[in-house]
Amino acid sequence: MEKDYKKLISKYLKDTIDSTSIFDCHTHLFPPEHKNYYLSGLENILNYHYLIAELLTIAGTSTKEFYSLEHSKRANLIWDELFQKRTPMSESCKGVITTLNHFNISIKNKNYYEIDKELKSKNYSDKDILNICNINSLVMTNNPFDDEEWSLFERNDWDRNIYLSSMRLDNLLNDSDSLIKKKFENNQSIISFLEKCYNQSKPVYAAISASTNEFKQLLKNNLWKEILTWLNNKKLPLSLMLGVKRAINKDFGLAGDGIGDIDLKDLSKLCNSHPNNKFFVTCLSLNDQHELTVLVRKHPNLKMFGFWWFMNQPSLIEQMLKMRIDMLGLSIIPQHSDARVTDQLIYKWSKFKKILHKVLLEYYVDLNENNYEIDLEVIKNDISNLLNNNAKNFLNIK
Repeated sequence: MEKDYKKLISKYLKDTIDSTSIFDCHTHLFPPEHKNYYLSGLENILNYHYLIAELLTIAGTSTKEFYSLEHSKRANLIWDELFQKRTPMSESCKGVITTLNHFNISIKNKNYYEIDKELKSKNYSDKDILNICNINSLVMTNNPFDDEEWSLFERNDWDRNIYLSSMRLDNLLNDSDSLIKKKFENNQSIISFLEKCYNQSKPVYAAISASTNEFKQLLKNNLWKEILTWLNNKKLPLSLMLGVKRAINKDFGLAGDGIGDIDLKDLSKLCNSHPNNKFFVTCLSLNDQHELTVLVRKHPNLKMFGFWWFMNQPSLIEQMLKMRIDMLGLSIIPQHSDARVTDQLIYKWSKFKKILHKVLLEYYVDLNENNYEIDLEVIKNDISNLLNNNAKNFLNIK
């Protein structure tokens, strides 16, 4: 009887996870109408910085030689070194294999150019990818200090119901002095600028990706005190992606960033000193995951989301997902894709769904064994909250 129950719950859980629409709360994607920024296809998949870092680390290729190549030749080199000469075991490589497999493309005895041609023949669109993944909407990363990128919001030919915006404010941390001198007269003019950008883009949150020293500015810098006040007045959460260390290897270019220390005591201070602001947080280091989860238990204005970058490994996700559920129940926001290429949504979400199924099945069976019967409608509600409602409710998205 117990085996029959587990089998029944397992099937229903899988079907529910597969059929539930997803809100992807953090990506680097753009609609195809924004042509210079929309990325899709094998060339872009292979030119992802995860794979570039892996190539430059193990293949003996010099950074100067690699970056002198045009993008298609870089992709060909990555394919040859990581998928032909070596077994593609890393998560980054397996992600490419998973995506190609979804399109029924076998890679055996095929070079990069043959596979690229075959994938292009599928002639799929961004809407096709979103439908495959069952994603109803996603949040872009939008830099208001990049005029060309921000020009998206001067147009009306793209779907704002699918592609939601966020305001990325890293420039005010990384380069605040020169920006203020070049573009603004004072702090108030920066707030006026943000107000203008807010009205253009209607963001669901503002965001920064910060190192230790950058993050401390939020507690000490007068400009950031004014920004936090403005965010509070707008009821706009601040997304904090914490623990990156820029350019560990400068020669690697965009692939050279790594993990830095972050003092989460500062995050607790921030939550206490700005209790009416909402903070939407993820950390890059495994070492910070337990403390961050504890802080979420203590601060109602703090919500953690997903598994970012180096944390997005199946072995870590399963362990940390269980820890989060043990401490926070099902109030969590379990994942975001962080995708930069639209095709990546396929592997990032398909892999996570398998882990989510495995972990939740264990919890549901345990509850049943302890005489707590699980109604199938409860499972449906749980999955809807995890993949959609928890994030939207925290971010005040209707």
